[in-house]
This record gives sequence, structure tokens and C-alpha cells, in this order.
Amino acid sequence: MEELIAPIDDIRFDIERDLDEQIGALPLPFPGMDKSGSGTCVFHLKGNCNRGSMCPYRHIKPDRTVVCKHWLRGLCKKGDSCEFLHEFDMSKMPECYFYSKFRACSNKECVFLHIDPESKVRDCPWYDRGFCRHGPNCRHRHARRVACTNYLCGFCPDGPNCKFIHMRFDIPTSNAINSQDSFLQKKSTVICHYCSEVGHKIYTCNQIPPEQRDELIQKYTEQFKRK
Repeated sequence: MEELIAPIDDIRFDIERDLDEQIGALPLPFPGMDKSGSGTCVFHLKGNCNRGSMCPYRHIKPDRTVVCKHWLRGLCKKGDSCEFLHEFDMSKMPECYFYSKFRACSNKECVFLHIDPESKVRDCPWYDRGFCRHGPNCRHRHARRVACTNYLCGFCPDGPNCKFIHMRFDIPTSNAINSQDSFLQKKSTVICHYCSEVGHKIYTCNQIPPEQRDELIQKYTEQFKRK
């Protein structure tokens, strides 16, 4: 039966080509217009859109991982320059402020993420190696685990799924540190006090709720002006 049907894989209509190349799409009358209902600009994703702010399609940055809370209410005025995502995606919703602060949210239809604060606490790398000088006052989790005897002998068949701990004793040598770029060395010493990840500061952390982020930015801006 398939031999009697003509193949259509190579057939392409003119309207498909016009849509892909945005032929006939008029630029915006003025910049800053709401483009929430428009499609994504394929040329911007490739880095060669020459219309800029006058493009009628949305310019989405790939590094945007959290939905804009103001856009959800129709109050965001930044448009494409917003550092948050203007797209309704349940998996990328911002964290619920009330649940993150009070561990309770009375809204049964809350669309924001309810993340358990305990899941944000990372394991203490110093405690896992054997000793942490902060003791019970450490902000990281001190979890007692049993060392994997197979891993200590050289090989564990369970790999990362092993229920026992795989101790790591590798410490970077001085030669390896000196061979790194100076910028990477400086960046690697920066630790976020919110998520405990290396490479960024707390006021640029994407895991902070938007309400706390705005307060931190305002706080550090005032401190910078005083200097």
C-alpha cells in the first residue's frame, strides 16, 4: 500500500517557507509593545535578527530559566529586556514566597513552586571528608553515612546509585591551580550564601525568590553608592 502512495517528504509549500523566513512580517510601530501572543523569533535564536527591538516576534534568551512573576500578572514593562522568562511554563515557575519563608501556603490553586527548604541544604564537603570545623553550627548538612567497602577496594558495581558513600580524597595540586586562568581562580572563590554553589554571588542567584532578589539588589546598590 505504501508503494502506491506518492512520497510527500520532499514537498514544501510556499507558505511554510514564508513563515520560516518571516516574509511579510511588518516591524512594530514603536518599541516596547507587548509581544506575549507572538511567536519566537527564529533569527534571534540563531543570533542574526537585524530588527532589534522593532521585531514583531519575541526575543527569548536561552539563559532565562524562571518565569517572570510580573508578566504573569500582566505588569511587566521590560519586554524582551526582562531577565526572566515571558512564557507560561509550569516547570519554570518562580518559587512560592510564602512557602519558602513560612513553609505554608493557603492558596490551594497556587501556581508557584513549593520547594522543601530541606532539599536546598547541601551536604557538607568537609564533613564528608572526615572533619568540619563548624560543627553543629555548620549551615550544610552533616549526614552520617557508611563508607562503601567495594569503592575503598577500588571498584563498586553500583556506581553512583550505591547507597553507601564513595569517599573522595582527591585534593587539587598546586600545579593544577597555578595553570588555571586568573579569572577562573577569582570566580571559583566566589560562593553563593543562598544555594552554596560556586561561581556567583547571592544577589545574582537564580534560585532566590524574586521578592528577596529585589531586596538584595536594592541593598547592594545602596551600599555601592555609599562607597
